Amino acid sequence: MKRIYDLIIIGAGPAGITAAVYAARKKIDILVVTKDIGGQAARSGDIQNYTGYQFISGPELAEKFEEHMRKFNFNIKENEEVTKLVAKQNNFLVKTDKNSYWAKTVIVASGKKSRELGVSGEKEFKNKGLVY
Repeated sequence: MKRIYDLIIIGAGPAGITAAVYAARKKIDILVVTKDIGGQAARSGDIQNYTGYQFISGPELAEKFEEHMRKFNFNIKENEEVTKLVAKQNNFLVKTDKNSYWAKTVIVASGKKSRELGVSGEKEFKNKGLVY
């Protein structure tokens, strides 16, 4: 018999983790599926515009996200990329590059990916004044 979660959250950046913490506090049966924890924040240099921190590095902030998230008892599948989301049989089928999962509800918090411009000097100035 297939397991059907109440909620699957796709992504574990700031939005996905916040949604997961809220759902876990309400005792909702959830699964978080993500390639990595922290999202774009984890790949950022210095962050000075995140409420609660005057200054924090991206990797440090991602670590704080993970610490907070791990205090709650819910399932997380890391290193899995969602390849397909299908509404099926009054539920949702979430397919990844490794598995398939079912849920009554899905939150897509997949974030964004920076696009490099390919201009000269871009690599040397990344996170040194050049941000995406």
